[in-house]
Amino acid sequence: MTLVDGAGLTRRGLLAGAAAALAGCAGTPPPPAPAPAPSPPLRVPELTGLLALAHLRWLVLARPREIAEIPFLIPPIARLVPEDNLSRFTAHVGFDLRQITEAAVASYAGDGGEATLYLVRHNADPVAIERLFRARLTSGELRAVDRPDVVRVSGKIGPIPAALVVLGADVAAFQLGGSASRGPARIASLYALDKLKKSPTALAEDPLRALQRRLGPAPFRAFAPGPFDGELARGARGLLAGATAVGAAVRPSAREALLVAVAVAGDFTRSGEPASRQLVTAWGELAGGSFGRLLGLDEPIQPPLPTHGPDAVAIAIEIDPHKLASGLAAATSARIEEIMR
Repeated sequence: MTLVDGAGLTRRGLLAGAAAALAGCAGTPPPPAPAPAPSPPLRVPELTGLLALAHLRWLVLARPREIAEIPFLIPPIARLVPEDNLSRFTAHVGFDLRQITEAAVASYAGDGGEATLYLVRHNADPVAIERLFRARLTSGELRAVDRPDVVRVSGKIGPIPAALVVLGADVAAFQLGGSASRGPARIASLYALDKLKKSPTALAEDPLRALQRRLGPAPFRAFAPGPFDGELARGARGLLAGATAVGAAVRPSAREALLVAVAVAGDFTRSGEPASRQLVTAWGELAGGSFGRLLGLDEPIQPPLPTHGPDAVAIAIEIDPHKLASGLAAATSARIEEIMR
């Protein structure tokens, strides 16, 4: 064998070895791609951050557990909502109303029809809440999972459209009426997923934002944006015709009573004092009517105290919680029984 022949054999051996090595590499599967990191748990800082301002008719905000822990309010609450009713409600929906740290009820009138949204921050099992809701649906059940901790369920309870959105471990939104795909429950889920950054929430803009600041924190608050027309515009002796919003707050007083503040927002730069007197008169007419007497509003612990500023007029009244609860129980007992069932 010549030197040339030996060199050729050497080159052929190298090429064969390289080919075998490449073939071996090609047959080895690449290492698996790392699994995507799981999404952090969904957090909902405030329930009002889930409520759209658009098409809002009225809004009620409450802290039920805080209210239930006020000692002097326990007997009036028990008269209005007996223990058995609360127990039935817990078994029906999966959470105890007395343990709800935050709750919101909002009414909307949009393209999908009128809808009421109930938002709660609970300490119950989201899976049990969904299971109990689905058990109440009678037709048209649909379920969608936006992410493991954001689940939407819709259908009908009898003839009424209904929807549930489970948001994280501690928030649930229930909608009655309206459209499940475009209604306030769906919008709440989009806010929670940070997909509606340019759409203002219920208390993010004036006049409701300013009214919230004026009323201050309280375990029970209510708001309604203007403008008001028709029969509503004639309310409060005509004050609502030019009002931009109305709000109220209820908090416990040092005399174991309820201090109620009512404010009407609008331009009162030149008419604040007479408008505040009109508001006192309007309250007197409400308190002196049959419903007002039933609630004990005609016998306040403290008469209405008016205040006014360039952007709002307001009154504060201290009322007896026992008379209020007795009147509400007499007027709404059948409705409350229906809700608890």
